[in-house]
Amino acid sequence: MSATLLTDVSRIMAEVAATEVMPRWRNLGTGDVSEKTGPDDLVTIADRAAELALSERLASYLPGSLVVGEEAVSADASVMRRLQQRGPVWVIDPIDGTQAFAGGEPDFTLMVALVEDGRATAGWIYAPALGEIAYGGKDHGVWMGRDGKAAASHARADVPARVGDMIGLLGKRNLTDARRAELQAKEASFRALEGVIYAGIDYMRLLRGEAHFVLYGKSEPWDHLPGLAILAAHDFYAAKHDGSAYRPGDNTGGLLIAPDAGSYSEIKGILLG
Repeated sequence: MSATLLTDVSRIMAEVAATEVMPRWRNLGTGDVSEKTGPDDLVTIADRAAELALSERLASYLPGSLVVGEEAVSADASVMRRLQQRGPVWVIDPIDGTQAFAGGEPDFTLMVALVEDGRATAGWIYAPALGEIAYGGKDHGVWMGRDGKAAASHARADVPARVGDMIGLLGKRNLTDARRAELQAKEASFRALEGVIYAGIDYMRLLRGEAHFVLYGKSEPWDHLPGLAILAAHDFYAAKHDGSAYRPGDNTGGLLIAPDAGSYSEIKGILLG
């Protein structure tokens, strides 16, 4: 693998954002936004153009690699099976937070993960409207920076020793009203429970230490593999709600991500029983 992998891919993402995404931000025309499964699941012309550009450039960068993109899977569910194959696979979320993008808000990101033989080895999260980027992996460390460039490695943010002193993020979109109320009632067990924003933004909050754990109701690979790959460099622990391992290509059930295995178990006991 190229020694410049992290910076090369971040450059590709910045260039695609500059050509395919940012010119369309706050400049979408009639017919440029459509629904996939409903009004909360949007796709724009920028999503499709960015995914196509990233797919072509990343596959060319690493000859022989495969690509799994959110919009490609939406069009053909069999594309997800590529994650079951050996060899390198790029996982792409062309715009995470499409609702924010379509609404002219800045909280959207481009996300990429590199999966090798069933393990997410590197991830990238780029928020072009905010000028923020994060990337890294278990064997690479964590890098964060501004304006698409990470100038220095990023040390792990301090984490409270007690779970009760932690700030948690709850993804409540895919829960019943009763389940939302049940989880919110657990707020007193922690310093605070706040809502998730979008996955890319949430993972950056964890990296900066603005939050310490997050509970999601869904586990789509393009939403989570980029951030999980980066957090692995800081030894965060992630597993399904039932405690089973989360693997690339597994999009059933939800995820709980915590600073370590011990805090995962404690938080799971409080929130999930």
